[in-house]
Amino acid sequence: MSRTLKANRRSLRVWALILLVSFCVLGGGYWLYYQSVEQAVYSTTLSFMEQIADHDHLNIINQMDSKTEYLQVILNRINAARDSRFEDVLYNLGVEAKTTSFHTLYLITTDGEAYNSSYLKSYLQDMPWADEFQRADGRFAIRYDEVSREKWGEFLVYGVRLAEPVLCGEKEINGAVGLVSIEEIADQMRLESFDGQGIAVVMQKSGDIITASQQYSTPDNNFLTPLARAQFKNGGSLEACLQAVEQGESLFVEYSLDGSSYYALFQSLDHHTGNEWYLVVRVSTQVTEDQVKTLISRSLPFFLVLGALILLVTYFIYHTVNAAKVARASEQAKSVFLANMSHEIRTPLNGIVGLQYLMRQSLDDPKKLKGYLKKAEVSASFLQSVITDVLDMSKIESGQLELYPKEMDLKLLMEEVQVLLENQVENKGLQFRLDCGGLKQPLVEGDALRVKQILTNLLGNAVKFTPEGGEVSLTVNQEPAGGLVRTVFQVADTGCGMSPEFLQRIWTPFEQERRVASQNGTGLGTTLSKTLAEKMGGSISVESQLGKGTVFTVSIPFPAAAPSGEKGPAEDSPDAAWSLNGKRILAVEDNEINRMIVVSILEEQGCQLTEARNGQEALEAFEASAPSWFDLILMDVQMPVMDGNEAARRIRALSRPDASTVPIIAMTANAFSEDVEKALASGMDDVATKPLDIKLLLKKIATIKEREGIS
Repeated sequence: MSRTLKANRRSLRVWALILLVSFCVLGGGYWLYYQSVEQAVYSTTLSFMEQIADHDHLNIINQMDSKTEYLQVILNRINAARDSRFEDVLYNLGVEAKTTSFHTLYLITTDGEAYNSSYLKSYLQDMPWADEFQRADGRFAIRYDEVSREKWGEFLVYGVRLAEPVLCGEKEINGAVGLVSIEEIADQMRLESFDGQGIAVVMQKSGDIITASQQYSTPDNNFLTPLARAQFKNGGSLEACLQAVEQGESLFVEYSLDGSSYYALFQSLDHHTGNEWYLVVRVSTQVTEDQVKTLISRSLPFFLVLGALILLVTYFIYHTVNAAKVARASEQAKSVFLANMSHEIRTPLNGIVGLQYLMRQSLDDPKKLKGYLKKAEVSASFLQSVITDVLDMSKIESGQLELYPKEMDLKLLMEEVQVLLENQVENKGLQFRLDCGGLKQPLVEGDALRVKQILTNLLGNAVKFTPEGGEVSLTVNQEPAGGLVRTVFQVADTGCGMSPEFLQRIWTPFEQERRVASQNGTGLGTTLSKTLAEKMGGSISVESQLGKGTVFTVSIPFPAAAPSGEKGPAEDSPDAAWSLNGKRILAVEDNEINRMIVVSILEEQGCQLTEARNGQEALEAFEASAPSWFDLILMDVQMPVMDGNEAARRIRALSRPDASTVPIIAMTANAFSEDVEKALASGMDDVATKPLDIKLLLKKIATIKEREGIS
């Protein structure tokens, strides 16, 4: 029995080896067969695409040449008939427009007048194609979209500018221009091919589409823009496409976009008429796939079976390689982002560490210690603002950015900004000037945090790009009008300035001009500032010159706020008529240091504290307590074992009278609105975000006496 079993096993191994070798041989044969079929179909498809491109190219060039040649003929006739009256020439021009495909014809004079075939006189400088005409050295052709009520439509503008003007009556004719409907050029092209799976596009070098197949459309009418999302194959890339278009070269690429794959042939039309147009013939790879499938289906059955296995292995390899590429790209992007964020975080963190050292050295000098503490608070606030920039960018992209306007004092706000900037300008050897002389009505309604965020972002950039010995200034002016106070903040510096090219994209997220060796930052400051200013109903603009400096101007219309007369110590501390002394509080926090801080602060207020490290311990502590024992529960949200939201739900579900009435305040580092809503939905009464504002936390605790009736 044992020998039989061994023999069977040996036989199975032999058969397995035979099958393996057979499959390897058949697999090699199938691969060679498939490759030859695919290559043949691929070459045929490319050849057809080149023929289509050559056909359309020739038709377009011939049509464009015929139009400009016709304009040249008109000018030659005018030159030949020098004694013709100008009015007769205009009449003939109207006849030409009606008997040809030209929609409108223009004659351009040397004194800048443009006479059209409808006998109307205009001025060249008012024509949208004036710049192109003046730049032209002979013939030109451009696309022109007319949106006026009298002449709406899409046109091609053909023009001829003479080297020497010709005399017509009392006028000197400098050239001729004709408008032709865009549909005419489309009629000369085989814009659809391959049974509807191929399209043709005529575009400018920028990618803006002049005309295209009816089957093709893109939201911004630009062929190159969607290619930023494409996955190129066979060594192609978007950069290669852009380079080929810029240099007027032909290029064949294969790419995938939005779940579909395509072949695209780029061919320049910049040969005859001096235009900068490109012809793109794009065909779905489904064309070649269908032909390959037809040929493969005629193969032997075992080729089909083996083909399925090979496709499966190929898919697995492709999926693995693609996942690795995505992971590498993600890792690289993360590394760059973290490098920038590391610098931005370390700058205020270095200030905090240094100030802590100075505070330890000045324990016997209360005045110095108080000053260091104030600066440490400012540095900590700046550190928080760096992180807030990234979080706010996420809110902007998800449409969740909100403002919380309330009464604020702009004069005090400017003082806070000055304190915040003090260390930065001092460390870099700069002069900082704050001018609030134009602050006529400092008390307004607005979101002070967001205003401060705008100013610190702009001032931070000013300090960053201003060399030692330079000056940074903040000027505030106001223009009260009715119930609004238009406030203008102007941030100026004497730094390196910005190039005109970068000014065009300065408001784009993560954009930075890499001209300065000390370049750093997240690239979000200006984007956030613009978004926040516009969210407040205001605007932001920038003026800059290389080597001279930059000026940002922020204008925001704040509602005027009359003094309420309620300010004072009561705003900075809990109600004096109500005390935390003797209140029994359950503090739930998994982080030992955070729990110690909260417990210490509340014990100083005379509270009796019960501690819990997670939601489960909090639930057990509440269940074990006597009814109405706890006056308040402070609940962290993210904790092990059981999170705060679940703990709050279970406490509210208990069958005891105080389960539904005991106040619960969430303590969370999740500051997004959906996290706050989730905490409130779980049964909590209020939310205090981390890092905790101790004064605000005490205010929130104090308000429970009014909402819950605690004595």
